Amino acid sequence: MTAVPNEHGRCGSPSLEYMFHPRVIAVAGLTSDPDKAWLNECYITPMLEMGYKGQLYIINPKGGQIGGLPAYRSLQDIPGPVDYVISCIPAQHTPHLLEQCAGKGVRVVQFYTAGFAETGEVEDMKLQERLLEIAGRSGMRLLGPNCMGIYCPESGLGFSRDFPKETGPIGLLCQSGGNSGYIVRSVAARGLRFSKAVSYGNACDINECDLLEYMADDAETKAVVAYIEGTTDGRRLLDSLAGATSTKPVVVLKGGCTEGGGRATASHTAALAGVDPIWDGLLKQVGAVRVYSVEEMADVLVAMLRMRVPRGTNTCVVGMGGGANVLATDDCEQAGLRLLRMPPYIGDRVARLIPRAGGMLRNPIDAFPLAMSPDGWRDLVAILDDWRELDLIIFHYAFGGPPLPACHETITPALEPMLSAAKMCRLPAAVVLHSIPNNDSWQASLKVQQICIETGLPFFISMGGAALAIRRAIEFKSANPGKIPGLESQDH
Repeated sequence: MTAVPNEHGRCGSPSLEYMFHPRVIAVAGLTSDPDKAWLNECYITPMLEMGYKGQLYIINPKGGQIGGLPAYRSLQDIPGPVDYVISCIPAQHTPHLLEQCAGKGVRVVQFYTAGFAETGEVEDMKLQERLLEIAGRSGMRLLGPNCMGIYCPESGLGFSRDFPKETGPIGLLCQSGGNSGYIVRSVAARGLRFSKAVSYGNACDINECDLLEYMADDAETKAVVAYIEGTTDGRRLLDSLAGATSTKPVVVLKGGCTEGGGRATASHTAALAGVDPIWDGLLKQVGAVRVYSVEEMADVLVAMLRMRVPRGTNTCVVGMGGGANVLATDDCEQAGLRLLRMPPYIGDRVARLIPRAGGMLRNPIDAFPLAMSPDGWRDLVAILDDWRELDLIIFHYAFGGPPLPACHETITPALEPMLSAAKMCRLPAAVVLHSIPNNDSWQASLKVQQICIETGLPFFISMGGAALAIRRAIEFKSANPGKIPGLESQDH
């Protein structure tokens, strides 16, 4: 992929690999002040706990020790070269730090620091331009300002100690620092993992186009997700998205799609939000999957990466509870899945397995009478696997619905036979764990979710979300055969 100059004459390039594998990192602006010690939890503690294997230094004019590491009074005092600097110092002092970085041969400077163009103030915008001028003279790349930086499990880089240490197939670029953590945690809670995630903030230098181009070529990244508030180069973004979607799935959450949201993006990351119909057309033109919430993003990723994507929309819903089945049917059909009428050659066999009293024996199926019967669940799945017209089975459970005490000691044994049967399906299968009315149900749900993750079952937290995501995965696979290689059995 060819490098493209941006508005500052800097060349964006897919060869940002060095940024994710720095050998020496220095963090400027950390302090032993208890009121500001939380910054250590963003950078020093996560990298130490994730096993960063390079050298880690702290810069503070007072010297001493911070977070158990020695603090150097200036960057120049650090022995040897430094590859990557994280700036947590006040905005007005950043040009001086950047001059030191240029003299030290630093390759990348990330600015956690805010107070630049996102404020809309002329002086703050000029300050951001000053950083670009200094960096341009030495060839340094700038990440931010106003960003959290990089999460790369393979290298031990991170900005939160609760991020997973395991690597995975998803690459994330996120204009918002807070939303980057929200997305990583939400997706990780569904059993998926990241190759790399980048919070890039104001994008004064490294921007969404650079990161899309890099991730399109990154062998470790099999699917790209992006949270974008705006861009300064619509034409290049179109080309970058088209390049990425030509090789792998790209899922985009556009922030600031309303009039008020557009105003919010300007004060958040100085982004030009643009008109929503234009964004919608752009994403459709390049074949990106547009989502409208972090929850929907997680659902789509689960449907694409954790389950075998069905060949079509013909669906059978199997659950415990008649009313929950009725609502599940509405959710599925409103989202574009089709619940087939059960043919006699299947219905007769189901009727011999499940008593008609207390059960629904058409489609959906109320399998509550099988709740504690592993053999019964296995027999039911074997019958449904023989349904020739069927593409997909969705198993679901409404916590707090059926007459079982809402605690994992009773619910988990009741659900384990269903989960084991779902795992045995020859047809593509998904699990929905929904309706969590109280804390006991929530705790039970977490236990069952963990079982799903450990056994490789794709699970969703609402029937509507599951149905919509599965339908979109079916459409994507139909339009892009072979673009989800090796991911349909993703284990993490």
